[in-house]
Amino acid sequence: KRKGKNMTPEVVHERFAQYLKDQDLDGLGSLFGEDAMFVPGPGQEPVYGRESIKEALKSYLASPSTIEMGATSVHQNGDLAMVQVSWRITSESGTVEGKSVEVMRRTTEGDWVFVIENPYGV
Repeated sequence: KRKGKNMTPEVVHERFAQYLKDQDLDGLGSLFGEDAMFVPGPGQEPVYGRESIKEALKSYLASPSTIEMGATSVHQNGDLAMVQVSWRITSESGTVEGKSVEVMRRTTEGDWVFVIENPYGV
């Protein structure tokens, strides 16, 4: 796992895909800032804070699934990045796809975390 200064926002997507595949809820939670905001579904109210986000992500782990994510644009300004991502989740119940709007922040350790994640943003 790459850490430090050369880590890019895209690494968060690689980790998200791996943690989802491994059904690792704590891993997924670690990708969100303590005070992050996450939109759990289309038109749903956002949830705030890492613990609430982990609660909302539990449904993603209900059945084994894989996610493909690819950043379509990354605009970085210092320790903030605005990212647009195309994603597709495949599970036993079928395929869901969408486009995400994300804001990430670089931590003092040099990792990137989500501060705003709206998987249904575009």
